Amino acid sequence: MLEFPPNIVPNGAVASIVDRGGVQRGASALRVDRLGNHYRIAMTLPPLDDEDGARVVVSRLIRAKRKGLRVPYPLLSVDQSGCGTGVVVDGAGQTGGSIRIRGLPPYAIVREGFWFSIESSNGQHYLHNNGADAGAGIDGRATLSVDDTMLRRSFADGARVYLARPMIEGLIDGSEQDWELAVDHNTRIEFTIEEAA
Repeated sequence: MLEFPPNIVPNGAVASIVDRGGVQRGASALRVDRLGNHYRIAMTLPPLDDEDGARVVVSRLIRAKRKGLRVPYPLLSVDQSGCGTGVVVDGAGQTGGSIRIRGLPPYAIVREGFWFSIESSNGQHYLHNNGADAGAGIDGRATLSVDDTMLRRSFADGARVYLARPMIEGLIDGSEQDWELAVDHNTRIEFTIEEAA
């Protein structure tokens, strides 16, 4: 899994949920939910006028078609750092639409709409959006809603949860990847990452 250098930050993004369910229509409409919902994000990088930086980004995007790419999910001006950086999964074998976590600061609140990723034992991140306010007790434990995509795998007890800097990772979407070679030496790059699971 590849990552960009830390100074490469997108200046635009369009996020979407890939919904594996659907609506069956007949005499009445029926929503059929299926497992496998996940996220996709199209990102735009600002013009890269640094020749070395542009070269590295293009090189990594080419290789990410096969190896995958991991980037921080853009939080814009939302500050989620009050949730701490030592948050982990609280108990193995969890499934369904919620996940228990521990390691939050006492009485911290994970707000509805906060983004977070859970890192599996093999290092893969799974992006989620918290569906309801969740307050930690004095013990730093809380239960987050993940019914946006449901848990796509069972995580080990102690698996790391990224609230301050959630990550999205997956494959570069599309059959080709292109970049602009401008005479002003500003390289403009757009790409789409779709979660693999």
